[in-house]
Amino acid sequence: MSADPVVLQIAVPTPFRKLFDYLPENNANKSVSKPGCRVLIPFGKRKHIIGVVVSSSKHSEYPQNKLKRIEHVIDEQPVFEKTQMELLLWASRYYHHPVGEVINNALPVWLRKANQLEQLVPIAWQMTKKGKNTALDTLKRSPKQYQLLEYLQKHSQPHLEHDLLEQADIHKRVIQSLEQKQFIEKTALTPNMQYSVSDNNKFDLNQEQKQAVKNVTAAIGSSQVFLLDGLTGSGKTEVYMEIVKAVLQAGKQSLILLPEIGLTPQIIQRFKQRFHCKIAIQHSGLSNRERMQHWLSAKDGSAGIVLGTRSAIWTPLANPGVFIIDEEHDLSYKQQEGFRYSAKDTLIMRSQLEQLPVLLGSATPSLESQYNIQKKSYQPLQLRVRAGGATLPEFKLFDVRGKKMYGALSDLLVNEIRQHLNKNNQVLLFLNRRGYATHLICHACGWKACCERCERPYTYHKTYKKMICHHCDNYKNPIETCAECEQPLFMLGHGTERIEEQLHALFPDKTMARIDRDSTRKKNAMSSILEKINDGSIDILIGTQMLAKGHHFPNVTLTAIVDADHGLFSTDFRASERLAQLFVQVSGRAGRGEKKGTVVVQTHQPDHDLFQQIIQHGYQHYAKTLMQERETAELPPYSYMALLNAEAHNQSDAVGFLRHAAVLINERKEKQLSVFGPVPALIEKRSGRFRQQLILQANNRNALHKHIDSWLLQLETAKLSKKVRWSIDIDPQDMA
Repeated sequence: MSADPVVLQIAVPTPFRKLFDYLPENNANKSVSKPGCRVLIPFGKRKHIIGVVVSSSKHSEYPQNKLKRIEHVIDEQPVFEKTQMELLLWASRYYHHPVGEVINNALPVWLRKANQLEQLVPIAWQMTKKGKNTALDTLKRSPKQYQLLEYLQKHSQPHLEHDLLEQADIHKRVIQSLEQKQFIEKTALTPNMQYSVSDNNKFDLNQEQKQAVKNVTAAIGSSQVFLLDGLTGSGKTEVYMEIVKAVLQAGKQSLILLPEIGLTPQIIQRFKQRFHCKIAIQHSGLSNRERMQHWLSAKDGSAGIVLGTRSAIWTPLANPGVFIIDEEHDLSYKQQEGFRYSAKDTLIMRSQLEQLPVLLGSATPSLESQYNIQKKSYQPLQLRVRAGGATLPEFKLFDVRGKKMYGALSDLLVNEIRQHLNKNNQVLLFLNRRGYATHLICHACGWKACCERCERPYTYHKTYKKMICHHCDNYKNPIETCAECEQPLFMLGHGTERIEEQLHALFPDKTMARIDRDSTRKKNAMSSILEKINDGSIDILIGTQMLAKGHHFPNVTLTAIVDADHGLFSTDFRASERLAQLFVQVSGRAGRGEKKGTVVVQTHQPDHDLFQQIIQHGYQHYAKTLMQERETAELPPYSYMALLNAEAHNQSDAVGFLRHAAVLINERKEKQLSVFGPVPALIEKRSGRFRQQLILQANNRNALHKHIDSWLLQLETAKLSKKVRWSIDIDPQDMA
């Protein structure tokens, strides 16, 4: 009697919320693929698609003659190990997203095609016996070959080809010539997992820093979450590095998440100065090939440190020791499109699966993290003094009502800037709006130049000489006259470009740098600007929130928030928290060195509670006020929320779809579940589509998740589902 056939359950990158059954290759000599391996399969009308084996079984709900066979096993060894597969399956369940898309999202772009891992294994060269015994004089007529062989005879260990080309200053043809003469040969490198630690730039930690390092390092090998609540400039990065040092000395790897690509050059430089080990980088600023090379060095263990943005949480590690999340409050850790996962929450789940400690660091911890401290799910660590003897900045609240203005800059602020520049200090101005003018408007009839697809005003960008919609990136050539009455248009509002122009007029002899998404598009642009700031070549910095996160500018003594009122009156219940965090983070860029810092806040609302509480009592005091408000209103973190988004060319389709969804969920009569809506999104129209939301809320996490999967399957078969784009967002962070 023949044994039952093996059936492989394969994740395919499609919107279907299921795994697909396949038979192994039609070759008796082929072993069955392991979970985590990529395979090439036929799917529907497509002959070749990449899938990932999740599991195997001896049974299928479908007859064997209906099952297709996989065409080819791409990987001999799994791309994802067991705990990673468990994490991906958890993420699919928790965020109610199709498992094939979740797994495909975690694959480096290079592996989303049928590329072999072996294609990217770095080439290394070593001397042959013949090469070791060859007299250098025989190569006198080939000076470059002489140079390379001499180098290899002095350094006999295997060398990566990239390192040889760089260190020996030779061309690839020289290596090929020595190979033809059988003086050198290719070899496989065994990953070096002995990480050395330099004593360069060693800092003396204060008592609070030492205690934080002690608590986290004592937890290595166990699953614990620590929240490092440290003032801006209190030396959180030094704490991170001391923890990484202990982890490296134990022969383990560290994964460190950063919120922005812009932070990585500065952080990478600090880590390279401190640690003599390979550092793998994972962010979208790298090419697919570069990113894949770094991914491999993390997977094989040759990289002791992995630094990256949100998607770095999926990076495989040969021997992980600790996870660190810097600026844990930052919104960028939540994916807002497609697979809407929280990198922070997912990495915490990964730490539980791998039994590792997680350190969350922030000067402005999220309310969710503070709630977890209250529940004793997280362990608190605090840094209450600035490192290196730096003192907290002085706050100045400038009431600009009725004051003389130079564009968006008050006379009070201009005088303050002049005083600091006269002392050879640097000044930072923050405005979270890029571009030149935020509105093109007719003074005669009130007509505004708006994006037809979003019905929102265009922003004029002087650099590009374009009107650009910041919601859908639609752009047009600028217009000078009103479309209704043909009167000249006026430019209203201020972006970073206009502030820069005003400052050039006021301080023509000073050098300036603007840091926003426009000025840092080119590769290495951010690194170049940061280098100039740090060497003192720049007097005045103007930037968006890219400047607010974690940067260390010791010579900046004045930070000015140009428009502190923006965002005070949003209908998003998280807006006050976000604004308070941004306020404190921007303020924290001032006075980080030996010189005293000043923070200027320009406002038309000087008596607003947010400014008064933070300036007089600090972020923690204001956060407690917000926590009390959330508890009273039964809003997160005191409840759990999911958002069903729908968008359509016809508003009635989006509304009708969500009304049907509300009926379906209400029919389940789950008393613990509340449904609100449909309601318009905060940005009601984007890219030509009307956007509506349905809010699900529960005081119990299980009650929220209990019915969602079967509910979503019902929605997929709804009549209007073909006319709308819809998605589910678990634990939404942005209601826009």
